[in-house]
Amino acid sequence: MVIFEERFLTGRVATVASRVWFLETEPLGAYEKILPLPFAHLIVNLSDPYRLFRSDGTATVVADAFVSGLQSDYLVIESPPQIRHVGLELAPAGLHALAPGAGVSAAGRVQDARALLTGIDEVVERLGAVADVADPAPALDVLEALARTAEPVDELVASGLSLLGQDPETTVTAVAEAVGSSPAAFIARFRGVTGVTPKQHAQVVRFHRFVSAVHESGGAPDWAALAVAAGYYDQPHVIRAFRRFSGWTPTEYYRLVAEHGPMAAHFVPLDQVPTTAAGEPQAPS
Repeated sequence: MVIFEERFLTGRVATVASRVWFLETEPLGAYEKILPLPFAHLIVNLSDPYRLFRSDGTATVVADAFVSGLQSDYLVIESPPQIRHVGLELAPAGLHALAPGAGVSAAGRVQDARALLTGIDEVVERLGAVADVADPAPALDVLEALARTAEPVDELVASGLSLLGQDPETTVTAVAEAVGSSPAAFIARFRGVTGVTPKQHAQVVRFHRFVSAVHESGGAPDWAALAVAAGYYDQPHVIRAFRRFSGWTPTEYYRLVAEHGPMAAHFVPLDQVPTTAAGEPQAPS
C-alpha cells in the first residue's frame, strides 16, 4: 500500500522550497539509482536507515535527517524494507537561504542535516510525534514551517536560475548580461549559493526534462524527436548525456523503467548494486 501526500508551496516560501511530502510505501526494488535532480532535498526518515553506496561499492548509513544537495552524478541507495519519510524539495538557491553556505557544503553530497541546519533534532522529534498515515498534514506543516524560517533567496542568482529554467540552452554570458552581471561574477555568485556552476545546473535541468518527457507519451519513446525537443543536437550527444548522468544508454534505461512507469523515471528501482562489465561497482562517468 502506498500512502503519499504532497503540498505545493506558494508565495515567498516557494522561492525557497517548492513542495513538502509524506510517503509510506514498500520500495520497488532493494536498491534505487537516483538520477541527478535540479533541486535539493531535506529528508527526515522515520523508518529504518537508508544506505548510500559510493562509486567504489562501499556503503555508509545515512542519518535519520539528511540533506541531498544539487547532484551532477547519480546516487545509489539501499532502501529500508518499509519507506516512511517526510521530505522538503528545496529550490536550487533555497538551501543557501535556509542556512548560508549550506548549498556549497551539500553540493554533490548526502549529508547529515545536523551539520548544516540548526534545530533539526527538534524537527525530528516533532515529526516522530505527529507523523500519521491517517493524517499526514501535521507532518507537512512541520517542514513547511522550517522552510518559512529561511532568509530571502539571492535575487540575482534566483533570476539566473529562472532564465536557465526557461531555456537551459541559454549561454551563461546571455544570462549574466540579463541579470546585470559579468559572466565571471555571475558564475562565482551562482556557485557560492548553489554549489554548482550555471552550466552544470543547465545540463542537469535539460537531462531531467528529457527523462521526464520519455514517459509522457505512454508508449515507446521517439528518441530522435525527444532529443530535438530537449536541445540535444544528435544521437551521440544524447547517449553521452545518458551515460554521464545515469550510467546507461537510453535503451538500457528504458528497459529498466518501462514496467514501473513515470514513478520510476528519476528513481530507478534495482535488484542489486549496479556493476560494470568487469564486475566492479559502477561509478558515475
